[in-house]
Amino acid sequence: MENTNQESLSSYVSKLIDVCKVHKTGLIIAVLLIAVIGGGWGLYSSHKEKVLQNSWAQFHNAQVVLLTQGQAQGFAAIDQLNAAYPNTDAAYYGRLMQADLLFTEENYAQSVDIYKELLSAKNPHVRMIAAVSLGAAQQAVKEYAASIETLQDFIKNNPSSFALPQAYFTLALSQELSGDKTAALETYKKVLEDYTKTYFGVFAKDKINQLSK
Repeated sequence: MENTNQESLSSYVSKLIDVCKVHKTGLIIAVLLIAVIGGGWGLYSSHKEKVLQNSWAQFHNAQVVLLTQGQAQGFAAIDQLNAAYPNTDAAYYGRLMQADLLFTEENYAQSVDIYKELLSAKNPHVRMIAAVSLGAAQQAVKEYAASIETLQDFIKNNPSSFALPQAYFTLALSQELSGDKTAALETYKKVLEDYTKTYFGVFAKDKINQLSK
């Protein structure tokens, strides 16, 4: 029985060798192709890691420039970051930092443009922050209808987002400022019911009391 198995194995090996001889050129090409693909992937991974490290290094540099040399130079450094490493997380967060600073300095219209740009970011976390911030910025420039639409779209498309309490509260405030008291009251009630113990829940309770008078 053992001899039979050995003979079968020898026969299989012999046939395999014959096949390899017939398809020698194809096999060589296949091996070379695998080697090229493997080497190419290694180079790509190495390049990707280098881009990642360099982009975050430049992001850190932009922060330092912003803190030490002022807004004009800092924003120029952020622009350089975006030009050198477009569509990277570092570039996205650089633009987010820029928009947030503009917002805090009450340059709302400029912040709106950047937040809108970041809605198409590949990073979902950046998109979420940008959307909620955009709703607030649109509210600040009295574009209440646009703010309401932005926030309603965000809530619809991100049902489990960490930013929902803020999104609902900002939505309610835009509804109130637009003159839609009924819609605002309903949204404030939802904030109070779903996020009672949060900062937004406390403010929603005050707003409900004000609007119910």
